[in-house]
Amino acid sequence: MDDDELLKHYTARLPKFKIVSFDIFDTLIHRTMHRPTDVFDAIAARLQHSDFGLMNPKIVSSYAHKRVSAETEARARLMNSHRTPEVRLTEIYDILAELLSLSPEQQEYLVQQELEFEERFCHPNPVMQALFLMAGQDGRQVVLCSDMYLPPQFIEKLLVKCNYAKPYILLVSGEQRKSKHEGTMYHEVIKHFSVQPHEVIHFGDNEHADVKIARKIGIKSELFNYLHNRIEPQLRAPLQKPVQDGHVWSLMMGSIRRQLMEKEYDFWGDIGLQVFGPLILGKILWMAQLARRNRIERMLFFARDAYLLHEVFKRYPELLGPDVELKYCYFSRTALLLPSFVDLPIDRVWHLFSGRATRTVDYHLNKLGINPHLYAEQIKQAGYRSTEEMVPNGDIRMFGLLNSLWHNILLEAKRKRPLPLRYVADLAEGATRLGIVDIGWTGNMQGGFSRLLQLIRTDFQINGFYLGTFDLLIQNHLPRNVFHGYLVNESHPRERYDSLVNGGVELLEFALMAPHGTTLGYREQANHIIPVLEENKEDQTIQLLSQHVQAGASDFIDAVLPQILEMGIDSFTSQRWTDPFFRLVNNPSLEEANMLGELTHSDTASDTSKRLFIAEKLPDNMVRKRGKEYHEARQLAYWKKAFDLRNA
Repeated sequence: MDDDELLKHYTARLPKFKIVSFDIFDTLIHRTMHRPTDVFDAIAARLQHSDFGLMNPKIVSSYAHKRVSAETEARARLMNSHRTPEVRLTEIYDILAELLSLSPEQQEYLVQQELEFEERFCHPNPVMQALFLMAGQDGRQVVLCSDMYLPPQFIEKLLVKCNYAKPYILLVSGEQRKSKHEGTMYHEVIKHFSVQPHEVIHFGDNEHADVKIARKIGIKSELFNYLHNRIEPQLRAPLQKPVQDGHVWSLMMGSIRRQLMEKEYDFWGDIGLQVFGPLILGKILWMAQLARRNRIERMLFFARDAYLLHEVFKRYPELLGPDVELKYCYFSRTALLLPSFVDLPIDRVWHLFSGRATRTVDYHLNKLGINPHLYAEQIKQAGYRSTEEMVPNGDIRMFGLLNSLWHNILLEAKRKRPLPLRYVADLAEGATRLGIVDIGWTGNMQGGFSRLLQLIRTDFQINGFYLGTFDLLIQNHLPRNVFHGYLVNESHPRERYDSLVNGGVELLEFALMAPHGTTLGYREQANHIIPVLEENKEDQTIQLLSQHVQAGASDFIDAVLPQILEMGIDSFTSQRWTDPFFRLVNNPSLEEANMLGELTHSDTASDTSKRLFIAEKLPDNMVRKRGKEYHEARQLAYWKKAFDLRNA
């Protein structure tokens, strides 16, 4: 049953009863944390970066564990003295004060922190919201029953926030010293309303307290195991809380769970919500923290891969502060790399040809603005029979040919330089501490930008903020330039690098693609330099899918980021946000492999005209034979895990 059918199923039962009883937590109200006790981890994480934490590091480091222990001990003591374990929040904190040697002021401060976080994380269940409105109609009365230590007045505050309005009767175990678990609270309901048990229906998520005990007393009960049966099976990440940064994992999973309750997603939106949303949010938090430390004055977001991040930073200017300018910049390796050849590192030119498909000598030279017909002798001396000969990736003959033509390449670079140089100068004018946001890998974009800028000024410092940087970054280690990688730095840690170069890069470049073509070059219009953008129909098809992914990612970011800004970025800057992405790359489901494997990716970073499947599904006869064609196809596949899964 979907939500509408479930609501109809429940609504049809209401006319038979005089009293409708609801459990509260995990029935009417949920928390955007995976488990209730994870709230304590979030409190502790925030306190670590607060004045309280600086003054009381021992209290903060023990808080989450001791808070659980204090509740256990408080229940045990109350059981011995009053034959009930139904404690109140104040009694729990009295024990916590003993365990942590808290002063009265410290105890009260921690109580208020817990109440604040409970209120921050609570949200309603959409099915129960609708059912609640109908429950009190046609002469029926509503009672809310909760086995809970929180004060009734505070629970009413949560109910108001979640749009559950009176009239209702609220019974809380800590206040009543009676519980559903023991059955005594159900007897209180029957007594309060002067009804028979069969005239009461109760909705709740706990099989023992809400179902077994209620039915034993004669009350009709409905198990509302919404999270376990309907929402958690949709989660793509495994439900196993990690030891490190568990509060981040819990907020991530609880927030995804909430979005799945409130909105339906197709495959692409769901991948954005559950995989790329957390990853991008993680980079945003990391980047904002570093940018503040490095006193960035102007942040430049490079097209196309920084488009979504630019949109997020525009929506949340408090991430960097009001004094940091944000600019979206149209760059590509096609438009920037050749004009930035102001020195002689021949290795840099290889980035224009880094592809899996072979192309001709003619193609490669034309990409550099070199007319191959004028250099037939050099082409022959390099070992090529003609300009139409195919050039394998990594062909040493091409290295020799380019070396012999290097002077001509520099002249062509100089010819193409004026417009991109003016564009770079305009973007940097008036700022000395610049930040560059891009997807990353080898630093060519920042290297090209810096090489052009240093032709006209040297009073600048550039910090690059990337998803990752690889070994070849060494070619762009320039004065006044620093490179930061969120996932990997110069290919370390190695296991993450291996994941990135075996499908991760292509998945990220798909998910972050802007809704416009790549930058082919520049032209002057009304004394301004504007980009010339490519229009490629196949590229535009991929852009549309990417926009669906980014919509899901934005839903996640917009649901979580405001809460983090209130609690403090430092408490939530973590690699934990990347877990769903690396799970996807290294252990995709068959559905994920089939859907994402059909995507195509440009063969080279500087050319979108030729695209290859990320993980192609081969014909069955080719898969069965496992011959040369199969192995060649696997070699060409970007995402080997998905290729193997699709062609098992």
